[in-house]
Amino acid sequence: MRARWAAWAVAWCACTAAAPFEPRASHSSTMPSPVCDPLLLHNPPPLPLNAREHEAAVVHTARALADLVEKGIADEARATALARAVARAPLSPMPAAVALGAPQLHLGVLYVSEPSRLIIFQQNNSATLRQFWRTLASAWNATSVVWSNAWFSCEKDEEGWWGGIAAARGTGPTRAAAAIFRRWSSLPCEEAMHDWLGEFPRCDPVTTECEASRALRDGERKLEYNCKCRPGHWSQYGGGWVNGDSLERNNRNPLTCTPCGMGSSATACLADVYRVGLLAANLAGMLLCVVIGLIIFRKRKCKAVAMGMWTVLEVVLFGALLMYASAASQYISVPKWRCIAGAWLRELGFVACYGSVVLRLWVLLAEFRTRKAHRWTPKDSEVLRVVGAMVLGAGCYLAAFTATAACEEDIGGCARAAWHHVTGAAEILLLLAGIRIAYAARNANVPFQERGLLSAALWAEAACGVWWRGVAWVANDAAPERWPVAAVARAHLSSGAALACVLAPRLWHGYRARSLAQEVSRRGPAEGFGAEGEEEPTSEEVRAELKRLYVQLEILRNKTIRRDNPHISKRRGGRKPPHRRFSLQALQARRGGKGKPSGGASVVEASEAGDASRTPEDSVCSVEGPSHYTDGDTQA
Repeated sequence: MRARWAAWAVAWCACTAAAPFEPRASHSSTMPSPVCDPLLLHNPPPLPLNAREHEAAVVHTARALADLVEKGIADEARATALARAVARAPLSPMPAAVALGAPQLHLGVLYVSEPSRLIIFQQNNSATLRQFWRTLASAWNATSVVWSNAWFSCEKDEEGWWGGIAAARGTGPTRAAAAIFRRWSSLPCEEAMHDWLGEFPRCDPVTTECEASRALRDGERKLEYNCKCRPGHWSQYGGGWVNGDSLERNNRNPLTCTPCGMGSSATACLADVYRVGLLAANLAGMLLCVVIGLIIFRKRKCKAVAMGMWTVLEVVLFGALLMYASAASQYISVPKWRCIAGAWLRELGFVACYGSVVLRLWVLLAEFRTRKAHRWTPKDSEVLRVVGAMVLGAGCYLAAFTATAACEEDIGGCARAAWHHVTGAAEILLLLAGIRIAYAARNANVPFQERGLLSAALWAEAACGVWWRGVAWVANDAAPERWPVAAVARAHLSSGAALACVLAPRLWHGYRARSLAQEVSRRGPAEGFGAEGEEEPTSEEVRAELKRLYVQLEILRNKTIRRDNPHISKRRGGRKPPHRRFSLQALQARRGGKGKPSGGASVVEASEAGDASRTPEDSVCSVEGPSHYTDGDTQA
């Protein structure tokens, strides 16, 4: 039985080489058209952007037909209904024709969408129909889908460029095949077309692009060609397509384009001028991040910079630099590497920049919610470790993205828009988490209005992200990451929000403090430490004065800590150090009054004397221990 089914499959494939005969259609009979052998191309045609969706559709169709064959209910009516349903599938582009076949049942149908007609397989078919059946039979012995080369049909109903994808599923007597076909208005020129074009195309293969399409005028030639300058080149005909007939009439030489550069046409190379301007804007943004990073490192001990964790600020700058670089990567010539480099730089930069902003808000919230005498503050190293973990997680996700994009060379070298939608959703979730933390810390007293500025940066980026994904959704699931202008605008909005709201205020506060210090120094010694006419104090005098002020501030700080502090004992003097002993027996032994009648009075006096001798500084109950100062320390 297996050999019999194999013989039927061989007969089905071999019948495509039979003599041509007009097939019978389902709706009406037509007059036979003149015999015309199709033009077969040697190079594969460009695949659709959603090639994976076409492959999945043809595999599901073949599996559905195999299920019908396995159940024993496969016939022409059910096969026709299945072909019509697949032809109406929401694919882009829509299927132009669908073919189904099960050779063991002598079953083969071909449904053409425009004009709508049904063709039943038979041994005598036209030359064009044989190409449909050959494409369907090409996947019979294959385990994966098969993309066929394109062909040009010169018959009246099917005139134009055709191509398809086929797949077979099932085993043994239940195996079935399906094929989905699509059409093109034009295809790139190749050597197999020269006889149909009438001559060699007058297009320079180095500086121009050539495409062949169906001839609009009736004549001997079925094809005509058009030429256009490649990107970065210009000619006297402009940047559009030039018909081959006009080239033959006006000039016998091939169309040759000149690279854009010195002496080029400004109008023809306007797109290249825009590209150079956008690239310059991206490089300027990257240079600005480097300059600000050097300033932050130099002023890392400044109060405005140090209070904001200067290491975290450097990470924010590094993330903004990567986002600028992601827009600059749009000018890589290879589409696959352009897509991969743009995705890696954008997402790693986003996580480093806005992840640091979210963690800085978390630090402010942790400090605000700590209600203990010894306040817990996350260190810079802890924040950097969390940022590193976030970047590592983003790298794992991008590794999967890279593996997918590497397999998508047939759709322009970039992954499908679904990847970009998922990535955008993850970005918005991170921003919403940061906004939630900022709202929780709304009552915190933060210097330099840091919480409000960080929240403004998150809100601005969230609005831009939602708008960006909305544009991608409206544009028929087209990933806007492939548009250089849109990528540049997105990079400047994301990085600009971080630079304007996170770093610019701190640099401004630092500059203003420096300006005030310079203004005080310009007033002279008359408005300085002493009265008018005194000499300017020396460095030793300034150091002694500052030391006296610091000691006074430390004393006031300790007194403030002790005042109404619930963590210090209410007993007189508070908690005592471990080496202090105040028991009656210890005092009696120390005074030598043990067993004397007047011992009680002496103990009381000693206790009072000991209490009177203790200073407030000896009763400070904190981890810093008691502070001891002398009169010499408090005097200049």
